[in-house]
Amino acid sequence: MFGPEIKDVLNSADSSTITIGAGATVYSKSFSLKYGLYFALAYKAASAGAIDLTIQLEQSFQEPTTEGSADDAYVIPDSLADIHTNLADANWHGKSFSPVAMPYGRLKITSAAGVTNTLQVKLSIQEDLG
Repeated sequence: MFGPEIKDVLNSADSSTITIGAGATVYSKSFSLKYGLYFALAYKAASAGAIDLTIQLEQSFQEPTTEGSADDAYVIPDSLADIHTNLADANWHGKSFSPVAMPYGRLKITSAAGVTNTLQVKLSIQEDLG
């Protein structure tokens, strides 16, 4: 067993602060789920106004054609619940999740707020490299 390894989840421009415009949907940069046994996210939103975010994990068998854009090869697994629905505060949260056996993942973040929100996310992976 190796880890847990902690990685920043980045936006498509390689920044660890993901900006979500009012009413927008944003996709994080894809990340590898290979060799992972246990997974968790730590995340914190911020805003000058109301926060209302839904965070979901999309998975695929390949890297996206264009980072940060919708991609038909990325889907939310039927067996996986949302990471967080209607996140409305600026506190740190932690959530474990069990992805399906696909090698790539990324976050789909949707804002229902009337103002821009930001999100910082840390991905924790316990790996088996044996």
